[in-house]
Amino acid sequence: MSIWDGFDREEKAEAAKVTGRVRCVIVDAEETVSKSGYPMFVITVRPSGTSFKVKTWIVKNDVHKFNQNLTKFYDAFPEIPFGERNLMAWIGAEGAAMFGVNDNGYMEVRYFIDAVDATDLPAFEGEKPERQTITSLDDEEDDGELPFV
Repeated sequence: MSIWDGFDREEKAEAAKVTGRVRCVIVDAEETVSKSGYPMFVITVRPSGTSFKVKTWIVKNDVHKFNQNLTKFYDAFPEIPFGERNLMAWIGAEGAAMFGVNDNGYMEVRYFIDAVDATDLPAFEGEKPERQTITSLDDEEDDGELPFV
C-alpha cells in the first residue's frame, strides 16, 4: 500500500463574508504604538453569527480625529461607560459596526454604529467572552497604621 493511495484534491470552502450593519462583540483590546510611532488602540471584534475575528485600529495621529473616533466607539458600545480607560473592561461588550471587505479581500470594520441607530439590528448570535468586573485597589480606606509591626 502506497502513501499516495486515496489522495485526492480537497477544495476548501471560502469563509462567508459578513458585510453591512452587524452586531459585534469585543474579544480583545490593547494599547500599542503604530509603525509610524503613534499611540493607538487595537480592538478585535467578532461579528454576530461568525467564529472569526476582525481587528480595527483607533490611532492618535490627529487629536481631533482621534477624539471623534473614540467618541463613536464609546457610543457604539453602551455597556462600556464613557471614558472607561481599563481595556479589560471593554472585552465582552456588545455593539454594532459597518463591516465591509477591503481591496485585499479581508473583512474590515468601516465604522462603528451608534447604539441608538442599531436598535433595529437582530440580537447578537454566537460566543461572547465573559464581561470582566474591574476592582480598583485605590478604593481601600487607609487607616494610617501598618499591618505589621
